[in-house]
Amino acid sequence: MQKMMMKTRAGEIIFDGRKVAFLPQSQALLVADMHFEKGSYLREFGRSVLPAYDTRDTIERLAAIVDDYQPKKIIALGDSFHDPRANERLDPQSANALNTVSQGGAEWIWILGNHDPDIPEVVFGAREDHVDIDGFLLTHHPHRVDANSVNICGHYHPKAKVKSRNGSISAPCFAVSDDCLIMPSFGTFTGGLFVSHADFQKALPEMTRVVMTYEGRLFPIKQ
Repeated sequence: MQKMMMKTRAGEIIFDGRKVAFLPQSQALLVADMHFEKGSYLREFGRSVLPAYDTRDTIERLAAIVDDYQPKKIIALGDSFHDPRANERLDPQSANALNTVSQGGAEWIWILGNHDPDIPEVVFGAREDHVDIDGFLLTHHPHRVDANSVNICGHYHPKAKVKSRNGSISAPCFAVSDDCLIMPSFGTFTGGLFVSHADFQKALPEMTRVVMTYEGRLFPIKQ
């Protein structure tokens, strides 16, 4: 696991190779696009043969990161649940495990996304459209901000590709501009959109760099 500090016009942010970010000033852990119950959705509606273990795996990985940081806040940047009916498929053990993640005293805040306009009632935490914290505007979709702020969001599941001697490698990444940071998706079964794709370029036209995550390590790449 590798961490990297980046200074922005709003303040410092720590990138973590496990696809999360941390705001030191507010002691807030940020995680995007967990898509809980995507596996069960694909099995029920898409006739997938994938085993529906993704929710448990995603929670276990998040719990280990929370243990490391001991944050005061855990802020999920939308699409935490894959669809509005995910609560019908979320088993009690997974719900309890998710609620246990914050039992060390962290405040859960769920930013609502397009996949999860409602968060299951059994899950602890506040439900918000956005969060303003220490100069950072936290949202699900990208938003414009003033000259002193930075928007941190999710939604696009950014990934990058680099060439190596053994071929090309693609992996999730943080996509960065002066006023916006788009987080990698954290969920076990989430795919990604290449930062070179026209739709991504339209979402973040002034991207200056990406920070690629690969096997817990971070690889900054200038654009």
